[in-house]
Amino acid sequence: MDEQLNLAPFCYLVIDENYKILEMNAAMRELAGAEEHVPGNVHNLLTVASRVYFQTYFMPSIALHGRVDEMFLTLKGAAGPVPVLMNTVKRNGLYECALIPMTIRGEYEKELLLAKRNAEKINREAAEAYAKLQNLLAEVEQKQRELEELNANLQQMTTTDPLTGLKNRRYLEEALSEMAGQAEAGKPLALLVIDIDFFKRVNDKYGHQMGDAVLQELSWKLLHEANGRGIAARMGGEEFVILLPDSARSKAQAFAEELRGKIEQGEWVHIPVTVSIGVAIFEPGDNADSLFARADEALYASKNAGRNRVTVA
Repeated sequence: MDEQLNLAPFCYLVIDENYKILEMNAAMRELAGAEEHVPGNVHNLLTVASRVYFQTYFMPSIALHGRVDEMFLTLKGAAGPVPVLMNTVKRNGLYECALIPMTIRGEYEKELLLAKRNAEKINREAAEAYAKLQNLLAEVEQKQRELEELNANLQQMTTTDPLTGLKNRRYLEEALSEMAGQAEAGKPLALLVIDIDFFKRVNDKYGHQMGDAVLQELSWKLLHEANGRGIAARMGGEEFVILLPDSARSKAQAFAEELRGKIEQGEWVHIPVTVSIGVAIFEPGDNADSLFARADEALYASKNAGRNRVTVA
């Protein structure tokens, strides 16, 4: 064998048509662990799986093309299985084979495969974590909506009269204070204080349950008439208030008279009642307390004058 071929940095061997090994260079001997003797047949170098593949593929390919390119085999090396790529050409009835060990490539492929699996695992974990995060965010949003709804309900409860559904005294005092501040800057404001005439007779004759029903029905009427015009609220007992922003004396008096007439002449599901109304118009020097006090005085004037009437302070 040529000295340069013998010292070449790749494995080289020559086999005959019966796969008998005729020659191998130093690199091939070292890989096969055959420093002192030449393995009789190439099959002796191959693992079982590679032997089957070699027998199936090698001879048809060499017969058809006169060569075999990059045939992947696994040799039984001295230190264990060694993957190789084998290129073979046919010359003078013999097969010259060059084999390139693929141990480094195999390690790279293993590392790449491992890296791919790790990346897929990370992707799966990231997707699962993202899905969990989305679920948590959805839960947080749901809890936030529930909390907002609860706060709104609590706010509604603290500003609403439980029997009638109208705004309660607390809400009225805050709204009146705010509107009085606006009225001081020149914005018109009227306040109506409304009291049911002879309401005690309803409770005494028909009972408190019927009395509550009358209060509720009157509240619906007040809310309907005040809708879009002002704020209807229950002060307590049978006393109610309507705040009318942007209402001067004539407008407020007309509204009060119309309201009184509708209550007197309107249809009632329960016991019909009438109301007395006191009206006060915000004047310079007024505040929330003085405005309410004047409306309350006008209410008592309506009662003292025979009830079922409107008095404007």
